[in-house]
Amino acid sequence: MNVRELAASDAKSILEDTEEGQGTEFILISKSKEEFPVVGSYGDIGYLLNPATGEEIPGRTIQAAYSMETLRGKTQDVPEKGWRFKTLDLSGREINLFVTMYEPDNTIGVARIRLALSE
Repeated sequence: MNVRELAASDAKSILEDTEEGQGTEFILISKSKEEFPVVGSYGDIGYLLNPATGEEIPGRTIQAAYSMETLRGKTQDVPEKGWRFKTLDLSGREINLFVTMYEPDNTIGVARIRLALSE
């Protein structure tokens, strides 16, 4: 196994570890309403910081990352604008979001999707 393959394997392991790692279960839903359960990293940050001053900037960044290999095992399609995202928050309430951007890292096989509250 070369270094890239090892990095891809390690990233997949970390992202999909729901016990001790970053793993959060979520569902990607295609435009045709097919559902693809995936485990990855999910984040929803309500405040950002200005790096020059350290002051809070109101805003919201919502994104998720997952192993491209895992989704590829379920579909050859990749998330794009028009796809939906569903997960549970920490209190068990369902969250429904929309994919606005797909950013693949083909070096180690991790994809990041940016999410929004509406299309």
